[in-house]
Amino acid sequence: MKNKSLIIPFIELLSKVISFLNILLLVRILPVQDYADYSYIVAIVMWSSVLMDGGINSLIYNKSLQQETIGINVLYTSRLFLSLLVIVLIALFFINKNPFLVISAIIFSFTIYFSSTSALVKMLSRGLGFVKVDTISIVSEPIIRFIFLIIIYFTSRYISYNLWHVLLIYLFAGLLAFVINKHYLSIVFSLKLGFDSFKSIYKNILTSLNQSKYYLLYYLMLVGLGRVEVILLEHYSDKLQLAVFASALNIYQVAQLFFISIITSQFIKLYNNKSLVVKIIVPLLIIAILVTNVLSPYIFEHLFPVEYINGQFVLNILIIAILPAIVNFYYITKNNYQNKVVINFILLFFIFLIKVTLYLIMKPSDVLTYSYGYVIAEAFLLIIFIIARFYEIITNK
Repeated sequence: MKNKSLIIPFIELLSKVISFLNILLLVRILPVQDYADYSYIVAIVMWSSVLMDGGINSLIYNKSLQQETIGINVLYTSRLFLSLLVIVLIALFFINKNPFLVISAIIFSFTIYFSSTSALVKMLSRGLGFVKVDTISIVSEPIIRFIFLIIIYFTSRYISYNLWHVLLIYLFAGLLAFVINKHYLSIVFSLKLGFDSFKSIYKNILTSLNQSKYYLLYYLMLVGLGRVEVILLEHYSDKLQLAVFASALNIYQVAQLFFISIITSQFIKLYNNKSLVVKIIVPLLIIAILVTNVLSPYIFEHLFPVEYINGQFVLNILIIAILPAIVNFYYITKNNYQNKVVINFILLFFIFLIKVTLYLIMKPSDVLTYSYGYVIAEAFLLIIFIIARFYEIITNK
Protein backbone atom coordinates (compact mmCIF):
# COMPACT_ATOMS: atom_id res chain seq x y z
CA MET A 1 0.00 0.00 0.00
CA LYS A 2 2.75 2.42 0.91
CA ASN A 3 4.71 1.68 -2.27
CA LYS A 4 1.56 2.25 -4.30
CA SER A 5 1.28 5.72 -2.77
CA LEU A 6 4.32 6.73 -4.82
CA ILE A 7 2.04 6.92 -7.86
CA ILE A 8 -0.16 9.61 -6.27
CA PRO A 9 2.00 12.64 -7.25
CA PHE A 10 1.99 11.46 -10.88
CA ILE A 11 -1.79 11.01 -10.82
CA GLU A 12 -1.93 14.54 -9.39
CA LEU A 13 0.29 15.69 -12.27
CA LEU A 14 -2.14 14.14 -14.76
CA SER A 15 -4.98 15.89 -12.96
CA LYS A 16 -3.15 19.21 -13.14
CA VAL A 17 -2.47 18.77 -16.85
CA ILE A 18 -6.20 18.24 -17.37
CA SER A 19 -6.91 21.28 -15.16
CA PHE A 20 -4.52 23.32 -17.30
CA LEU A 21 -6.41 22.23 -20.43
CA ASN A 22 -9.62 23.29 -18.70
CA ILE A 23 -8.13 26.75 -18.11
CA LEU A 24 -7.20 27.03 -21.80
CA LEU A 25 -10.72 26.06 -22.82
CA LEU A 26 -12.29 28.46 -20.34
CA VAL A 27 -10.32 31.52 -21.51
CA ARG A 28 -11.42 30.75 -25.08
CA ILE A 29 -15.06 30.23 -24.15
CA LEU A 30 -15.40 33.35 -21.99
CA PRO A 31 -14.64 36.95 -23.04
CA VAL A 32 -11.85 38.65 -21.06
CA GLN A 33 -14.37 40.59 -18.98
CA ASP A 34 -16.25 37.41 -18.02
CA TYR A 35 -13.01 35.62 -17.19
CA ALA A 36 -12.06 38.54 -14.94
CA ASP A 37 -15.45 38.26 -13.19
CA TYR A 38 -14.94 34.50 -12.90
CA SER A 39 -11.49 35.02 -11.34
CA TYR A 40 -12.90 37.51 -8.84
CA ILE A 41 -15.72 35.12 -7.88
CA VAL A 42 -13.17 32.32 -7.48
CA ALA A 43 -11.00 34.47 -5.20
CA ILE A 44 -13.91 35.45 -2.93
CA VAL A 45 -15.56 32.03 -2.83
CA MET A 46 -12.30 30.11 -2.38
CA TRP A 47 -11.36 32.32 0.54
CA SER A 48 -14.87 31.95 1.98
CA SER A 49 -14.65 28.19 1.43
CA VAL A 50 -12.16 28.12 4.31
CA LEU A 51 -15.07 29.14 6.54
CA MET A 52 -17.31 26.62 4.76
CA ASP A 53 -14.79 23.93 5.60
CA GLY A 54 -14.11 25.24 9.10
CA GLY A 55 -10.65 23.66 9.08
CA ILE A 56 -12.35 20.26 9.12
CA ASN A 57 -10.62 18.88 5.99
CA SER A 58 -7.19 19.54 7.49
CA LEU A 59 -8.28 18.11 10.84
CA ILE A 60 -9.61 14.94 9.19
CA TYR A 61 -6.41 14.52 7.17
CA ASN A 62 -4.31 14.92 10.31
CA LYS A 63 -6.52 12.39 12.14
CA SER A 64 -6.27 9.93 9.25
CA LEU A 65 -2.46 10.19 9.25
CA GLN A 66 -2.62 8.92 12.83
CA GLN A 67 -5.29 6.32 11.90
CA GLU A 68 -7.97 8.03 14.04
CA THR A 69 -11.43 7.62 12.47
CA ILE A 70 -13.69 8.14 15.49
CA GLY A 71 -15.82 11.27 15.12
CA ILE A 72 -15.10 11.81 11.41
CA ASN A 73 -18.80 11.52 10.46
CA VAL A 74 -19.71 14.14 13.08
CA LEU A 75 -17.14 16.47 11.52
CA TYR A 76 -18.47 15.67 8.04
CA THR A 77 -22.07 16.48 9.06
CA SER A 78 -21.07 19.70 10.82
CA ARG A 79 -19.17 20.75 7.72
CA LEU A 80 -22.30 20.50 5.54
CA PHE A 81 -24.42 22.82 7.71
CA LEU A 82 -21.54 25.21 8.24
CA SER A 83 -21.11 25.38 4.44
CA LEU A 84 -24.80 26.20 3.89
CA LEU A 85 -24.54 29.07 6.37
CA VAL A 86 -21.46 30.51 4.65
CA ILE A 87 -23.07 30.21 1.19
CA VAL A 88 -25.91 32.43 2.46
CA LEU A 89 -23.33 34.98 3.64
CA ILE A 90 -21.56 34.85 0.25
CA ALA A 91 -24.87 35.59 -1.47
CA LEU A 92 -25.46 38.59 0.81
CA PHE A 93 -21.93 39.86 0.12
CA PHE A 94 -22.45 39.82 -3.66
CA ILE A 95 -25.93 41.33 -3.38
CA ASN A 96 -24.27 44.29 -1.67
CA LYS A 97 -21.02 44.39 -3.71
CA ASN A 98 -22.04 43.33 -7.22
CA PRO A 99 -25.66 42.17 -7.71
CA PHE A 100 -24.97 41.14 -11.32
CA LEU A 101 -22.68 38.36 -10.08
CA VAL A 102 -24.96 36.96 -7.36
CA ILE A 103 -26.31 34.00 -9.36
CA SER A 104 -22.85 33.04 -10.60
CA ALA A 105 -21.40 33.34 -7.09
CA ILE A 106 -24.10 31.13 -5.53
CA ILE A 107 -23.68 28.47 -8.22
CA PHE A 108 -19.92 28.49 -7.82
CA SER A 109 -20.25 28.33 -4.01
CA PHE A 110 -22.16 25.05 -4.28
CA THR A 111 -19.62 23.84 -6.83
CA ILE A 112 -16.82 24.50 -4.35
CA TYR A 113 -18.73 22.70 -1.61
CA PHE A 114 -18.88 19.50 -3.69
CA SER A 115 -15.29 19.93 -4.92
CA SER A 116 -13.93 20.48 -1.42
CA THR A 117 -15.95 17.53 -0.11
CA SER A 118 -14.35 15.39 -2.83
CA ALA A 119 -11.05 16.76 -1.53
CA LEU A 120 -12.10 15.59 1.95
CA VAL A 121 -12.65 12.10 0.50
CA LYS A 122 -9.23 12.31 -1.15
CA MET A 123 -7.33 13.44 1.93
CA LEU A 124 -9.11 10.95 4.20
CA SER A 125 -8.24 8.17 1.75
CA ARG A 126 -4.66 9.40 1.48
CA GLY A 127 -4.14 9.49 5.22
CA LEU A 128 -5.64 6.02 5.68
CA GLY A 129 -3.73 4.59 2.72
CA PHE A 130 -6.69 3.87 0.39
CA VAL A 131 -4.77 4.51 -2.82
CA LYS A 132 -7.55 3.51 -5.26
CA VAL A 133 -10.06 5.92 -3.72
CA ASP A 134 -7.37 8.62 -3.57
CA THR A 135 -6.61 8.14 -7.27
CA ILE A 136 -10.26 8.27 -8.36
CA SER A 137 -10.87 11.38 -6.25
CA ILE A 138 -7.93 13.14 -7.89
CA VAL A 139 -8.96 12.71 -11.52
CA SER A 140 -12.75 12.41 -11.52
CA GLU A 141 -13.77 16.08 -11.42
CA PRO A 142 -11.08 17.46 -13.81
CA ILE A 143 -11.96 14.79 -16.38
CA ILE A 144 -15.71 15.41 -16.11
CA ARG A 145 -15.14 19.19 -16.37
CA PHE A 146 -12.92 18.66 -19.40
CA ILE A 147 -15.59 16.63 -21.20
CA PHE A 148 -18.24 19.27 -20.55
CA LEU A 149 -15.94 22.16 -21.53
CA ILE A 150 -15.09 20.43 -24.80
CA ILE A 151 -18.81 20.20 -25.57
CA ILE A 152 -19.31 23.88 -24.66
CA TYR A 153 -16.29 24.95 -26.72
CA PHE A 154 -17.46 23.26 -29.91
CA THR A 155 -21.08 24.36 -29.48
CA SER A 156 -20.22 27.96 -28.52
CA ARG A 157 -20.37 29.02 -32.19
CA TYR A 158 -24.05 28.02 -32.20
CA ILE A 159 -25.01 28.79 -28.59
CA SER A 160 -24.14 31.92 -26.63
CA TYR A 161 -22.92 30.85 -23.16
CA ASN A 162 -22.95 33.27 -20.25
CA LEU A 163 -20.69 32.93 -17.21
CA TRP A 164 -23.45 31.41 -15.08
CA HIS A 165 -24.14 28.79 -17.78
CA VAL A 166 -20.55 27.59 -17.60
CA LEU A 167 -20.60 27.62 -13.80
CA LEU A 168 -23.81 25.57 -13.82
CA ILE A 169 -21.94 22.94 -15.84
CA TYR A 170 -19.12 23.13 -13.27
CA LEU A 171 -21.68 22.50 -10.52
CA PHE A 172 -23.02 19.41 -12.26
CA ALA A 173 -19.46 18.12 -12.80
CA GLY A 174 -18.62 18.67 -9.13
CA LEU A 175 -21.79 16.92 -7.95
CA LEU A 176 -21.25 13.96 -10.28
CA ALA A 177 -17.60 13.61 -9.23
CA PHE A 178 -18.56 13.71 -5.54
CA VAL A 179 -21.14 10.94 -6.01
CA ILE A 180 -18.53 8.78 -7.74
CA ASN A 181 -15.84 9.46 -5.13
CA LYS A 182 -18.15 8.81 -2.17
CA HIS A 183 -19.32 5.57 -3.76
CA TYR A 184 -15.77 4.21 -3.96
CA LEU A 185 -14.95 5.44 -0.46
CA SER A 186 -18.01 3.62 0.92
CA ILE A 187 -16.39 0.32 -0.04
CA VAL A 188 -13.63 0.86 2.54
CA PHE A 189 -15.04 3.56 4.87
CA SER A 190 -18.60 4.65 5.61
CA LEU A 191 -18.73 8.45 5.35
CA LYS A 192 -22.28 9.52 6.17
CA LEU A 193 -24.38 12.37 7.49
CA GLY A 194 -26.10 11.97 10.81
CA PHE A 195 -27.90 14.19 13.32
CA ASP A 196 -30.76 13.86 15.81
CA SER A 197 -32.12 17.40 15.78
CA PHE A 198 -31.25 20.95 14.79
CA LYS A 199 -30.07 21.48 18.35
CA SER A 200 -27.64 18.60 17.90
CA ILE A 201 -26.41 20.16 14.63
CA TYR A 202 -25.63 23.41 16.45
CA LYS A 203 -23.87 21.50 19.22
CA ASN A 204 -21.88 19.40 16.74
CA ILE A 205 -20.78 22.49 14.78
CA LEU A 206 -19.51 24.13 17.95
CA THR A 207 -17.73 20.92 18.99
CA SER A 208 -16.19 20.52 15.52
CA LEU A 209 -15.04 24.15 15.37
CA ASN A 210 -13.54 23.84 18.83
CA GLN A 211 -11.42 20.94 17.54
CA SER A 212 -10.56 22.56 14.23
CA LYS A 213 -10.42 26.28 15.12
CA TYR A 214 -6.69 26.69 14.59
CA TYR A 215 -6.83 24.67 11.37
CA LEU A 216 -9.55 27.09 10.26
CA LEU A 217 -7.55 30.17 11.24
CA TYR A 218 -4.24 29.08 9.71
CA TYR A 219 -5.92 27.94 6.48
CA LEU A 220 -7.86 31.21 6.26
CA MET A 221 -4.53 33.04 6.28
CA LEU A 222 -2.93 30.55 3.85
CA VAL A 223 -5.70 30.91 1.25
CA GLY A 224 -5.77 34.66 1.81
CA LEU A 225 -2.07 34.89 1.00
CA GLY A 226 -2.75 33.14 -2.30
CA ARG A 227 -5.90 35.05 -3.29
CA VAL A 228 -5.62 38.61 -1.97
CA GLU A 229 -3.90 39.92 -5.12
CA VAL A 230 -6.92 39.01 -7.28
CA ILE A 231 -9.32 40.70 -4.85
CA LEU A 232 -7.27 43.91 -4.74
CA LEU A 233 -6.72 43.96 -8.51
CA GLU A 234 -10.50 43.93 -8.93
CA HIS A 235 -10.62 47.03 -6.72
CA TYR A 236 -7.57 48.98 -7.92
CA SER A 237 -7.15 47.95 -11.55
CA ASP A 238 -9.15 47.00 -14.66
CA LYS A 239 -10.58 43.68 -15.77
CA LEU A 240 -7.87 43.03 -18.36
CA GLN A 241 -5.11 43.33 -15.74
CA LEU A 242 -7.11 41.07 -13.43
CA ALA A 243 -7.65 38.46 -16.16
CA VAL A 244 -3.95 38.47 -17.13
CA PHE A 245 -2.81 38.03 -13.54
CA ALA A 246 -5.40 35.30 -12.89
CA SER A 247 -4.36 33.34 -15.99
CA ALA A 248 -0.73 33.27 -14.83
CA LEU A 249 -1.75 32.51 -11.23
CA ASN A 250 -3.83 29.54 -12.39
CA ILE A 251 -0.83 28.03 -14.21
CA TYR A 252 1.36 28.65 -11.16
CA GLN A 253 -1.17 26.90 -8.94
CA VAL A 254 -1.30 23.89 -11.25
CA ALA A 255 2.45 23.44 -10.70
CA GLN A 256 2.15 24.22 -7.00
CA LEU A 257 -0.58 21.64 -6.40
CA PHE A 258 1.57 18.93 -8.00
CA PHE A 259 4.31 19.52 -5.43
CA ILE A 260 1.77 19.82 -2.62
CA SER A 261 0.55 16.34 -3.56
CA ILE A 262 4.11 15.04 -3.13
CA ILE A 263 4.23 16.50 0.38
CA THR A 264 0.82 15.15 1.41
CA SER A 265 1.19 11.67 -0.13
CA GLN A 266 4.79 11.14 1.04
CA PHE A 267 4.72 13.19 4.23
CA ILE A 268 5.63 10.42 6.68
CA LYS A 269 8.70 9.53 4.58
CA LEU A 270 9.73 13.17 4.33
CA TYR A 271 9.14 13.66 8.05
CA ASN A 272 11.28 10.65 8.97
CA ASN A 273 14.01 11.62 6.50
CA LYS A 274 14.02 15.41 6.38
CA SER A 275 17.06 15.56 4.08
CA LEU A 276 14.81 14.37 1.22
CA VAL A 277 13.23 17.85 1.10
CA VAL A 278 16.62 19.41 0.29
CA LYS A 279 17.95 16.56 -1.83
CA ILE A 280 14.87 15.88 -3.96
CA ILE A 281 12.07 18.44 -3.55
CA VAL A 282 14.20 21.61 -3.79
CA PRO A 283 16.08 20.52 -6.98
CA LEU A 284 12.75 19.61 -8.60
CA LEU A 285 11.39 23.04 -7.70
CA ILE A 286 14.41 24.77 -9.26
CA ILE A 287 13.93 22.74 -12.43
CA ALA A 288 10.25 23.71 -12.49
CA ILE A 289 11.19 27.40 -12.24
CA LEU A 290 13.69 27.16 -15.11
CA VAL A 291 11.40 25.13 -17.37
CA THR A 292 8.50 27.53 -16.77
CA ASN A 293 10.63 30.54 -17.73
CA VAL A 294 11.62 28.82 -20.96
CA LEU A 295 8.09 27.71 -21.88
CA SER A 296 6.00 30.69 -20.72
CA PRO A 297 6.42 32.77 -23.94
CA TYR A 298 5.23 29.81 -26.03
CA ILE A 299 2.36 29.03 -23.65
CA PHE A 300 0.90 32.52 -23.79
CA GLU A 301 1.65 33.11 -27.46
CA HIS A 302 0.18 29.87 -28.80
CA LEU A 303 -2.29 28.60 -26.21
CA PHE A 304 -3.97 31.76 -24.89
CA PRO A 305 -5.95 34.46 -26.73
CA VAL A 306 -3.83 37.46 -27.70
CA GLU A 307 -5.25 39.60 -24.85
CA TYR A 308 -3.36 37.43 -22.35
CA ILE A 309 0.12 37.75 -23.93
CA ASN A 310 1.54 39.72 -20.98
CA GLY A 311 0.69 36.82 -18.71
CA GLN A 312 4.09 35.32 -19.56
CA PHE A 313 5.87 38.08 -17.63
CA VAL A 314 3.59 37.62 -14.63
CA LEU A 315 4.13 33.84 -14.69
CA ASN A 316 7.92 34.20 -14.89
CA ILE A 317 7.79 36.17 -11.64
CA LEU A 318 5.14 34.12 -9.86
CA ILE A 319 6.86 30.80 -10.51
CA ILE A 320 9.80 31.90 -8.36
CA ALA A 321 7.43 31.74 -5.39
CA ILE A 322 7.00 27.99 -5.83
CA LEU A 323 10.34 27.28 -4.13
CA PRO A 324 9.61 29.00 -0.81
CA ALA A 325 5.88 28.15 -1.01
CA ILE A 326 6.39 24.38 -1.17
CA VAL A 327 9.01 24.37 1.58
CA ASN A 328 6.59 26.50 3.61
CA PHE A 329 3.88 23.92 3.00
CA TYR A 330 6.16 21.18 4.31
CA TYR A 331 6.76 23.17 7.50
CA ILE A 332 3.02 23.81 7.84
CA THR A 333 2.19 20.11 7.42
CA LYS A 334 4.94 19.18 9.90
CA ASN A 335 3.60 21.62 12.49
CA ASN A 336 0.09 20.27 12.01
CA TYR A 337 1.36 16.72 12.48
CA GLN A 338 3.14 17.77 15.69
CA ASN A 339 -0.02 19.53 16.94
CA LYS A 340 1.61 22.97 16.58
CA VAL A 341 -1.17 24.39 14.42
CA VAL A 342 -1.29 27.62 16.44
CA ILE A 343 2.28 28.38 15.32
CA ASN A 344 1.15 28.13 11.68
CA PHE A 345 -1.67 30.57 12.34
CA ILE A 346 0.55 33.12 14.11
CA LEU A 347 3.24 33.10 11.40
CA LEU A 348 0.79 33.17 8.48
CA PHE A 349 -1.28 35.91 10.11
CA PHE A 350 1.86 38.03 10.63
CA ILE A 351 2.87 37.78 6.95
CA PHE A 352 -0.71 38.25 5.72
CA LEU A 353 -1.17 41.38 7.83
CA ILE A 354 2.06 42.95 6.55
CA LYS A 355 1.26 42.04 2.94
CA VAL A 356 -2.26 43.46 2.96
CA THR A 357 -1.18 46.60 4.86
CA LEU A 358 1.51 47.38 2.29
CA TYR A 359 -0.91 46.84 -0.60
CA LEU A 360 -3.50 49.12 0.99
CA ILE A 361 -0.88 51.83 1.51
CA MET A 362 0.61 51.54 -1.98
CA LYS A 363 -2.69 50.95 -3.85
CA PRO A 364 -0.89 49.43 -6.89
CA SER A 365 -2.78 48.95 -10.15
CA ASP A 366 -0.15 47.08 -12.21
CA VAL A 367 0.12 43.29 -12.23
CA LEU A 368 3.91 43.20 -11.85
CA THR A 369 3.79 44.86 -8.43
CA TYR A 370 1.34 42.21 -7.25
CA SER A 371 3.50 39.49 -8.80
CA TYR A 372 6.60 40.62 -6.91
CA GLY A 373 4.51 41.04 -3.75
CA TYR A 374 3.35 37.44 -4.04
CA VAL A 375 6.93 36.14 -4.28
CA ILE A 376 8.32 38.36 -1.51
CA ALA A 377 5.59 37.30 0.92
CA GLU A 378 6.37 33.59 0.39
CA ALA A 379 10.11 34.24 0.75
CA PHE A 380 9.67 36.12 4.03
CA LEU A 381 7.40 33.40 5.36
CA LEU A 382 10.10 30.81 4.62
CA ILE A 383 12.70 32.91 6.45
CA ILE A 384 10.44 33.07 9.50
CA PHE A 385 9.81 29.31 9.41
CA ILE A 386 13.57 28.69 9.27
CA ILE A 387 14.18 31.07 12.18
CA ALA A 388 11.42 29.32 14.16
CA ARG A 389 13.00 25.96 13.36
CA PHE A 390 16.44 27.09 14.59
CA TYR A 391 14.80 28.40 17.75
CA GLU A 392 13.24 24.97 18.34
CA ILE A 393 16.62 23.28 17.89
CA ILE A 394 18.41 25.68 20.23
CA THR A 395 15.79 25.49 22.95
CA ASN A 396 15.06 21.75 22.42
CA LYS A 397 11.34 22.45 22.02
